[in-house]
Amino acid sequence: MAKTFLARIAEHDEAALGELYDRYAPVLLGMVSRILGDRSAAQQVVEDVFVRLWHEAPHDPHQDASVAAWLAVMARHAAVGRRRAERKLPPLAWPQPDPLQNSFAWLPRPEELGRLEERRELLRKVVNQLPKPQRKAMELAVFGGHTEAEIAAKLGEPLGRVQATLRAGMRFLRHRLRAILGTWAVNI
Repeated sequence: MAKTFLARIAEHDEAALGELYDRYAPVLLGMVSRILGDRSAAQQVVEDVFVRLWHEAPHDPHQDASVAAWLAVMARHAAVGRRRAERKLPPLAWPQPDPLQNSFAWLPRPEELGRLEERRELLRKVVNQLPKPQRKAMELAVFGGHTEAEIAAKLGEPLGRVQATLRAGMRFLRHRLRAILGTWAVNI
């Protein structure tokens, strides 16, 4: 059985890190650039995430979790943290796995990521099916790194409505994601 990328990186295999960087850095750079609006800052964030992976891979108890999902979560978190720092908001703590509870259990497994990649167009349709207020609130939260209170102020809506909108959007996406992962014949 071939070693996973994480196992190879844990052994400080530079070729594994390079291969992983070549494969995922462009996608991460696009995501982080959208969040930050500054390509240079986005490049720094992506590099920092790969440096963090290099140093922490030996300590990762969730080697069966998808390294692509880990990279995406860490890159988004770092970008949002940078945005929060620019707005003088308190920093977010890095997500840390809890050894007693698998806090990364929600991350898709590599085989699920493959299925998601094959269904990218279906995912795009699902996101486009969100009602406009839910989609806008989700974009502000996910790509803008805004708090619920900031989203409420930006949209001119009461905080409770924004919270309900975000919860409803997440329920809808979670339900549809299960359907997309479960079958090719999903009717979207």
